[in-house]
Amino acid sequence: MDTSMLFSHTKNIIYFNHASSSPLATTTRELMKQVVDRLEFGDLDWEFWKKELGEFRRGGAALLSVTPEEIGFITNTTTGLLAALYSIPFESGDNVVLTEDSFPANRVPWFANLPDVEKRQTQVKGIETLEERLMALTDARTKAIVVDWVDFFTGYRVDLKLLGDFCMDRGIFLVVDGIQGCGAVSIDLSKIKVDFFTAASAKWLLGPVGAGILYVNKNTLPGLKPAFMGWMSLVWDDFNIFDPLPPLKDGAARFEAGSYPGLPLVGLVENLKILNSIGIEEINRKVFKLRKLLLDGLQGLDAEIISPLDETHASGILTFRLRDKDSRLLWDTLDKNNVKSSLRKNAIRLSPHFYNAEAEVQKVLDIVTGFAKS
Repeated sequence: MDTSMLFSHTKNIIYFNHASSSPLATTTRELMKQVVDRLEFGDLDWEFWKKELGEFRRGGAALLSVTPEEIGFITNTTTGLLAALYSIPFESGDNVVLTEDSFPANRVPWFANLPDVEKRQTQVKGIETLEERLMALTDARTKAIVVDWVDFFTGYRVDLKLLGDFCMDRGIFLVVDGIQGCGAVSIDLSKIKVDFFTAASAKWLLGPVGAGILYVNKNTLPGLKPAFMGWMSLVWDDFNIFDPLPPLKDGAARFEAGSYPGLPLVGLVENLKILNSIGIEEINRKVFKLRKLLLDGLQGLDAEIISPLDETHASGILTFRLRDKDSRLLWDTLDKNNVKSSLRKNAIRLSPHFYNAEAEVQKVLDIVTGFAKS
């Protein structure tokens, strides 16, 4: 696939901001426009949406190396986290372990909805590895460990195999917000004990807002309580007869509680085709190559690198500061030169994807170098 044509509309900018949101591929935009035109006289028939959902499950399963039955559709990452929260059989006196400086999407649900469950926290950065500190906080009453696979600020990537094995040996649920890695970093969830993995489409899955992937381990389902379900959690043959109510769907689809947002679904289906046609291993290779070029150049400027240096815990995110320089002014300078990045905690966060070019990396480094010398 000629990936340069997928984002030809970004040729006049350098888009290094996928950790925030992604521009839409040309083919994705066109398909979504076609569906909008077909909606002129009302919704499309259910057979169309069933086909899209089937393709979505197969595409999500291929990306994560799991079965289609373990894939559910969600509208955002928080919806997937709430599905986990309400279906895990928490009891008064249990505790949950999480990171106190992770993105709010993976903190607020646990604090707001589990008043009788103790929250134990550690920070992403520390002397010991994050995994060691998370595991050290557990005890016999720990019901779940909740993590961001990739931290939104530092880009630290958690060793899910290590945590998964630890949780499996102790009967602890492992819940993962995967939005900052899914679509950019390769993962095989069939070989890792993760109970829930949730990732919205807006970022590395190439957009749009309003869709996402929920993975629920098939071996986890029997131990969950029936919760976070609605009328679309049931097996409907048609929408003519509604009584008696049909049985509950098998697999992760039971968490698809209500009607589906059609356009985001169509967009995500096309994006999954793009990602899987290239291959997540190849995407991973390209993303890490661009990251290494950026890292080498920034280290040559003696920049403060906030992201992990070791690729063992690295991701597509590279965050840095220039010593004795105002990061907001640098962000403004990048923006004026048509470089899209993020300003987070007074640092610059760069997040290129597979279609970005090495020449773009050099242009960014040239701009940063010029600013550093000013």
